[in-house]
Amino acid sequence: MTDTTTHQAADVTSARTHATDSWNLFTLQKGYKATVPDWQTRACPDGSVLLSGQVVGNGAEYALARFARDHYLVLGQYGDQRPQFDITQPGRTVLVWLYGGVWVELWHPETAVDTPKAAEPVHDAPAPPVAVPAAPEPKPKPAAPVCSPVRSLISRASGRLPYTRNRRKETPAA
Repeated sequence: MTDTTTHQAADVTSARTHATDSWNLFTLQKGYKATVPDWQTRACPDGSVLLSGQVVGNGAEYALARFARDHYLVLGQYGDQRPQFDITQPGRTVLVWLYGGVWVELWHPETAVDTPKAAEPVHDAPAPPVAVPAAPEPKPKPAAPVCSPVRSLISRASGRLPYTRNRRKETPAA
């Protein structure tokens, strides 16, 4: 084995571990059941290595779309590229990124029918209408008495004030 193939094998192993750990962390956090059971390695037309994994299971289509949108994939090596959808492959939805010189792709067939569907309404007989009694009209409240502002201040004077109406004049005892 040459040094180039050994280096390439280490890059593929690192990319597989990174992709598997990222997918497992994402599905664990979000509670998705879709998995990537196995990976295949092949050569691209330009000579670079492609690591491919099919997403299978319940909600694979939805989980792959959410992975592309919501999961922050840590890429720290020079030349790494962020994930993007590849629309050149007919019959597949492919998410591809470059990690450590290895192209990594997660994909599912476009005919996947395991997307969560909305619940269909149940068509039963309609419920009979219920008569609701009308609420009684409230009785009008009597109007508040009108009084002058000065009189209201005088009537509310407290015992603390020195000059009130009820205070008697005291005469000093001799």
